This record gives sequence, C-alpha cells and structure tokens, in this order.
Amino acid sequence: MKSERQKYLGRQIEIRDGKHGLELFIDNVPMGYGRLPDGQFFLDDYAYDWSDDLVELARRYISYRQRVAEVHAAKKPRKEA
Repeated sequence: MKSERQKYLGRQIEIRDGKHGLELFIDNVPMGYGRLPDGQFFLDDYAYDWSDDLVELARRYISYRQRVAEVHAAKKPRKEA
C-alpha cells in the first residue's frame, strides 16, 4: 500500500508513510488500526468491521459516524418557542 489522499463525504482520508509503517488519518487525526491473522484491517474505534482495503474501511467508518450523528440529532429534543 502506498501513500494516498482522498475526500469522502466532506472528510479527508489520508494514508501516510510514517516512522513505523503506514499511518491512517481522518481529517488529520491519527486513527489506530491493526491487522487480523488473515491480513484484513480493522480500526481500533471500529473493530467489528474488517476489510482488505484500509481506505475502504475508513470510508465505512466515516459513513458509520455520520449515521450515528444523524440518529443523535433526531433524538435531541427540540426547543419550542
């Protein structure tokens, strides 16, 4: 895998070469990740979804976080005038 940068749902996904191998950043925030014995990636904050492609996994994580935010916003009580 090589360094890569792309936008997804208004968020910046970036894979950079670091001191200890590749590093994943979403909006310039480092994201911890690991690999399963079969080689698939997982994110520390999103370990129940795995993928052979780290960028694809980051996109799934962004989609997941967006859905969570939408659910929280829908549950938030609205102030009446």
